[in-house]
Amino acid sequence: MRALIALRLGVLIMGGWIAAACADEKSDCRDGNYVELKIKSCTTLIERGRKDAVAFNSRGAAYQAKGDLDKAIADYDQAITLKPDYAAAYENRARAFASKGDYTRALADVTKAGELTSNVTVQSKAVPSATEPAKTPAKPQPKATSSMIIKKSAPAWPNWTDGRPEWAPK
Repeated sequence: MRALIALRLGVLIMGGWIAAACADEKSDCRDGNYVELKIKSCTTLIERGRKDAVAFNSRGAAYQAKGDLDKAIADYDQAITLKPDYAAAYENRARAFASKGDYTRALADVTKAGELTSNVTVQSKAVPSATEPAKTPAKPQPKATSSMIIKKSAPAWPNWTDGRPEWAPK
């Protein structure tokens, strides 16, 4: 009986450890700052048999940061195969193609990414578009009436005769 309890406890602890390890790998793959750790974590997730387009895209970005453009493009290709509407993968692959000097393919990927995200357009109202002239808002001018009284404002500095304020010692 004690052996059975110990075995069940061991399985629970091991299961929790595996789940924690998976969560760490997923976090390192998607949000990691270290290229080698990101590649290793994403590779582990991919090898587990998951069809995870984000893992391929993240690993591709890590390979691209390392300068291995061919591996990066292969991972972006796989991410796009798994999720054809994945705009970020198209954008990243476009950067990789541009880095290799293949501007035709880069332009095609940028265009596709733009088509996928065309319904998400954010433009600040403070910044005019390139096609319309900038407008300066007109300041409202007060209307002159006969009942307006113009007051002369007081001088900015008091007129001291000896150059000192009244409260200053003499």
